[in-house]
Amino acid sequence: MRKVILVVLLILAGGLVAIQFVQPDPNLGNLPQKHDMLNTLEVPEQVLALLKNSCYDCHSNHTRYPWYSKISPVSWYLSRHIEAGKKAVNFSEFGQFKQRKKIGTLSSICEVLESASMPLKSFLILHRDASLEEEQVMDICNWSEAEALKIMKLGDDP
Repeated sequence: MRKVILVVLLILAGGLVAIQFVQPDPNLGNLPQKHDMLNTLEVPEQVLALLKNSCYDCHSNHTRYPWYSKISPVSWYLSRHIEAGKKAVNFSEFGQFKQRKKIGTLSSICEVLESASMPLKSFLILHRDASLEEEQVMDICNWSEAEALKIMKLGDDP
């Protein structure tokens, strides 16, 4: 019985080592990007810092990876979250959005923050500094609503 347990543990350890060689492609696009929301809108420094710290790792083409992101299967889990975040909204491509999508994106930023559905609770477990206080949420909401109004005043897309 001990031999069976030892063999199973060796196989599991070998499998764990083997999967370390299977890593997803990192989300490390070049910075700065001309279509990035931070380059196409007027963003106050305080809001810029909050967005970069709490949103950009999953919602842009450039992620700051923590040390544990190199460990499989954690790397796969993070990669799926980043893909889903970018699919929902990719701030790195904001300048290419049509007017309606820009306005919708800016409105949804405030909605998800006020409902506390973003940042994700799973993200906040290891990134406590990404948690937003009520005042910080209001700063982002006030900014996003003002920017949406500016875009509305510009008129329809050509």
